[in-house]
Amino acid sequence: MKKIALAVVAITGMFIAMSAQANQGFFGGRGDQNGGLNVRRSTTEQFEPIRGQSVAARARPDFDPTPIDVGSFQMFPAVSVAEYYDSNIYSRPDAKNDDVVTKVNPSLTAASNWGRHAIAFTGLADINIHAINSAERNVGGVAQLEGRYDISPQMWVGGTTYYQRATEPRGSGSAIGGAAEPTQFDIFGAGTELYRGVGTLKAKANYDFSYRDYDRVALVGGGFASQSGRNRTYHAVKTEFSYDVSENLKPFMRGGFDFMDYTSGALRSSHGYNVDTGAKFDFGGVITAEAYAGYKGRDYYNYASGGINTFDFGANVLWNVSELTSIQAETNRTIEETIVGGIAAPASSNAYVATGGSVTATHELRRDVIVEANASFVNNDYKNSARNDDMLGLGLGSRYFISRNFYTDVTYDFIKRMSNTAGADYDRHVGLIRFGAQY
Repeated sequence: MKKIALAVVAITGMFIAMSAQANQGFFGGRGDQNGGLNVRRSTTEQFEPIRGQSVAARARPDFDPTPIDVGSFQMFPAVSVAEYYDSNIYSRPDAKNDDVVTKVNPSLTAASNWGRHAIAFTGLADINIHAINSAERNVGGVAQLEGRYDISPQMWVGGTTYYQRATEPRGSGSAIGGAAEPTQFDIFGAGTELYRGVGTLKAKANYDFSYRDYDRVALVGGGFASQSGRNRTYHAVKTEFSYDVSENLKPFMRGGFDFMDYTSGALRSSHGYNVDTGAKFDFGGVITAEAYAGYKGRDYYNYASGGINTFDFGANVLWNVSELTSIQAETNRTIEETIVGGIAAPASSNAYVATGGSVTATHELRRDVIVEANASFVNNDYKNSARNDDMLGLGLGSRYFISRNFYTDVTYDFIKRMSNTAGADYDRHVGLIRFGAQY
């Protein structure tokens, strides 16, 4: 159950939703550009272990939280309080406004410790209080319930349901201009997964559903802007077939099909697909990797150019340089929704292709002191529009384990957007000090 607890600790470590295709180390990786949280499905993901383990993920018996046993469940309560300075809270190229923000993240995980089957609950609140610009204050969080039913040693079915209250980053390409407050939205989701392994041949099928409901936004000077045109449902079916050539080589094929339906009408609705082939590699635990390539596309029913079709690729690599140092890297390409040019304007951009990656180096300076450096880069190519953005992120961080129950973090992040659209460039400097407590 330790992996589930670490998942909660990793979530509470995300002090700002800037841009995480993958969580790396304690502070690295790319975040969802639209502000959603990526909460791992612990009961199924930990059921398929990878031998490689980074410095950040390894067990630390002297500092790992001790669960509270309640019947056949284990409870992992935690809380962190942080103060961070943001040099440009509105992500503007000029007339920058800075602020000091108090961030509070209480969390709780409850996980079963049964021999078969599994149930887990993860809850996290995300409270942000701005000292100067009070309109930026926001409260969000996530509640997720998941489970796994073991039909046989080589077959199981899993399910999850969740709710998120999220805040769109001011630096998002879809953030509306002239807003007096950040855009907030709700995400309701559920999914199921079926896994079947027959010797060296394995198969997996997933179905995921989500609904996004956007709040109206107060405008500078008075009035409100409706965001209901962004409300949408999402249905996705995905499959994967893999073959274990050996413990070190596992090739696979993946495919998926999805529907995006906007509830205010079919003006921006679409369907998409992807077909990929790749492999998982394990070089004795020193280097573990996954890489794939293929093709993906989206068909926008009322989109001026009809749709998007592009080469698909992705990779995740973990290299344990030594017992004290790990390097994690990832890259991928996705098709993202946007409202650049307006919610109801099909002649403007409905989507952009995001291509990027990140790398994080984690070093154990001492048993109780971890230091990290990370970098990320994303190119956002807006379709049916001349706009093109580059997002650069650089960061440094350190965690000090005071004891089993307490830790402290110090981080610095630099975020820069470079755009060919006038007035879209910005840069931000964010420095943070965090104190965390866990049972």
